[in-house]
Amino acid sequence: MSSEKKAKKCKIKKAVCYVIGSAAVCAGAVIIIPKPKVSPYISGTISKKMAKISNAKKSEDDWGPVIEKKQHDPVVEEDKDAN
Repeated sequence: MSSEKKAKKCKIKKAVCYVIGSAAVCAGAVIIIPKPKVSPYISGTISKKMAKISNAKKSEDDWGPVIEKKQHDPVVEEDKDAN
């Protein structure tokens, strides 16, 4: 019987600690996150880290399309002079 009582007390203690911990985290989130300086700081830090991760995954050879200066077509220029 004593082992059953200990197990029951341990189970109740774990549940109470879980509820108290959850309430503490919730209260902390309600108090800290809405502050004007904390929320932008957290979101900025997360976006910088995500950008570093995504940039690290890209290869140096994959630069995408290159924008080149358009050269004038002599045939088109002749047509303009004729009009």
